[in-house]
Amino acid sequence: MIRATSFLSLTLLLGCDLAKFAAGSTADVFTEASPALDAHFDVTMIGDALPANVMQLEGLLRVVPDHEGALLGAMRGYGSYAYGYVEDEAERLEAAGDAEGASEQRRRALLLYRRATELAHHYAALRLDGFEEAREEGVPAFRAWLDDLDRDDAEDLFWVGFTWGQWINAAYPNERHADRDFALAMVRRSVALDPRVYGASGSGVLAFAATRAPGTTVEGAERAWRVALERSERKNLLLLVFMARTYAVRVRDRALYVALLREVLEAGDLDPEMRLSNLIAKRRAERYLREVARLFPN
Repeated sequence: MIRATSFLSLTLLLGCDLAKFAAGSTADVFTEASPALDAHFDVTMIGDALPANVMQLEGLLRVVPDHEGALLGAMRGYGSYAYGYVEDEAERLEAAGDAEGASEQRRRALLLYRRATELAHHYAALRLDGFEEAREEGVPAFRAWLDDLDRDDAEDLFWVGFTWGQWINAAYPNERHADRDFALAMVRRSVALDPRVYGASGSGVLAFAATRAPGTTVEGAERAWRVALERSERKNLLLLVFMARTYAVRVRDRALYVALLREVLEAGDLDPEMRLSNLIAKRRAERYLREVARLFPN
C-alpha cells in the first residue's frame, strides 16, 4: 500500500512537472514568434487574431505564472487590442452618433487596460528588482530607485510605464491620479537610458504629457514633439497622429493638423517592426481628417 501510494504521488508530481514544462516551452515559442504580429501587413487579420493569442497566453500563465515572455506578450496584446481595435470602434460609433455603443466599447477597453496593468506590475516585480518596495515608498523614493537602473532596463521600463499609463488615461482622462507620476517616471527614465525604444515611443509619451498636463506651455509642447519626431525619424506614424490630435488642436493650427495626418496616409512601409502600429495610425488618420471642420470651425 505504501509503495502504491508513493508511486501515485510520484506520478502526479511528474505529471505536474511535465505540464509546467510543456506550458513553459509553449510560452517560449509564443515569445519567439511575437514579433510576427508587429510586422504583419493585414491590420484586420491581426485584430481578429489578437484575442485568441491573448487568451492562449492567459491559459499558459495559469500554469507558469512567472513566465516573463508570456507576461510581456499578454500585457502588450491587451494594450494593442484595446487601443487599436476597441477604442477605435468606440470612436467610430461616436462619430456615427451611437453614444451607448461607444460607451460600451470604452468600458471594454478600460477592463482590458486594467488587466494589462495587472500583468505589467507582476512583470515589473520579476524583472526590476525593488519595484514593489520603491512604489510603496512614494514617488520621490521611486524616482531614486529608477536612477539606479541601467540601459538594459530601458525596454522593460517603457512597456511597464506605457501600459500603466494607458489604463490611467482611460480611467481618469481628465482627472489627477496618484499613479500617473509613477508611470510617467518609468517612461522618462526609459527615454533617458535609451530614447529609441520602440520607435522612440517614450519620447512621444513625454510629448503627449507636455501637451496635455496642467501647467504646460505651448513652447514646451512644441519642443517635446520636435524631439520625438526627430528621434523616431518620422517612422513611428502614431506619433504624428498624436501630435495632430493634441498639439495641433491645442494651438488651433488647422494646416499643421492636416499636414501631419496626410503625411501619415501618404507614408510607405517605413519600418517592418512598426508595421502594425503604423497601419493602425493610418486608419486613425483617415478618420481624423474627416473631423477637420468640427475641430477647426470657421
